[in-house]
Amino acid sequence: MNITITGRNFEVTSDIREYAGKRIKKIEKYFNQLMEVLVVMNVQKLDHIVDILVNGDGVQFYAIQKAGDMYSSIDLIIDKMEKQISRYKDRQSDRKSVELEMVEKIDVDNRGVDLLLNQVSNKPKTEVEAFLEMKLENRGFILFKKGVADVKSDLDYANKNYAVIYRRGESYRMVEVPFEQIREASFDPRGFIECDLHVQSDSPANPRVKFAPRECCTDIEEISLVDALQRLSASGDDFLPFFNIETRSLNVVYKKGKGYEVMVPAF
Repeated sequence: MNITITGRNFEVTSDIREYAGKRIKKIEKYFNQLMEVLVVMNVQKLDHIVDILVNGDGVQFYAIQKAGDMYSSIDLIIDKMEKQISRYKDRQSDRKSVELEMVEKIDVDNRGVDLLLNQVSNKPKTEVEAFLEMKLENRGFILFKKGVADVKSDLDYANKNYAVIYRRGESYRMVEVPFEQIREASFDPRGFIECDLHVQSDSPANPRVKFAPRECCTDIEEISLVDALQRLSASGDDFLPFFNIETRSLNVVYKKGKGYEVMVPAF
């Protein structure tokens, strides 16, 4: 199990790191293959906040918790994560289809809003296939895993070559993370590949789309999920593509009824 613990506005001491690691090991028993656990500890005024994302058995689980001290936040979030994973496993054993998983009630503008986790398919698609699917579903965006021509390509093997296509006014853009950044695990959104999409034929069966690279990426910010929710709420837009600073991946957060959903890759 790979555990990554980082702090924002908070110094993660060796004692805190050791305590969190021991508590996190409680969830290992729920998985056949627990790939990765990402933890971010943050302090905002009097609140000690812990975000945790778990990748295991091809599924992602996310929770956020705040308390008066970091040890209490760790205890509460592990209990919460255990319940979330148990509910999912119970539904899987009942052979019920689960596409959306409740994440948490997140504080946005001092009110609790429901947030659902929407894990996209890891079936590779070409850019045109993804654009067509987005148009057929009448959505303003799509997050997808990019297909490659060479099945032996390291890019496909990395399994993190996701891209996002989204509407920007009357036009469309696509952003993807360069393979060099994936390979080196060093991410800078300013160096992401950003293209304008010029629709030459809007045929519903066989659209023709030209991709024109821009000099640099200006649309995607590297922020947390909570920050993305806050910005989406303040902007009045329907969705916001962003690079999740905690999970190191492209995400899209969007409004869904009275709540929100976040679209994430299926690593």
